[in-house]
Amino acid sequence: MLTIGPMVTEVTAAQAEPAASPARTTGEFGVMLFLASDVMLFSAFFAAYFLLRSTAAEWPIADAPPEIVRAGVFTAVLVASSFTMIASDRARDDGHRAGARRWLIATIALGAAFLANQLVEYATLPFAARDSTYGSIYWGLTGLHAAHVTAGICALGLLLVRLTRARDLADTSSWAAGISLYWHLVDIVWIGVFLTIWVIR
Repeated sequence: MLTIGPMVTEVTAAQAEPAASPARTTGEFGVMLFLASDVMLFSAFFAAYFLLRSTAAEWPIADAPPEIVRAGVFTAVLVASSFTMIASDRARDDGHRAGARRWLIATIALGAAFLANQLVEYATLPFAARDSTYGSIYWGLTGLHAAHVTAGICALGLLLVRLTRARDLADTSSWAAGISLYWHLVDIVWIGVFLTIWVIR
């Protein structure tokens, strides 16, 4: 007599275990690859800064860089945005939609404040990129970072929309994780920029 009970049990057990999503795995790999390429891009700019610094007769030029106190304050503002981002991630993981949105809005506000200060600073700088090698690398390095902050704020805004519209917060987790990693990288890179231009000089 043919027995099918064990076979049915095995099939049921196999169906009960969800397979890993290939799309999610590919997406996470893509994010890591993008972040790695970004690190290499900034590394090239940092290397150029120190190379130009080692060969320049005058470094930095007169009236540059801007005051360290102001730069330090807004560095703290940007670093604080990493902590609000972490708080938003934790609230989302706990299923607290309102908390996740509130902390995400705080992150966007801190990032926008940092970017606004950067734009005001650009408008008042006494030197242009074409004036000297120092001006070129200063504008190049800080401008590249400002572009990343701008992109990050846009991504955070899209995440806020998704947190608002998603029926299940778990559906936003993989996408939010990539944006969170990107934002933390932006903050870490700025610490390097701050130490290089304002502290080490």
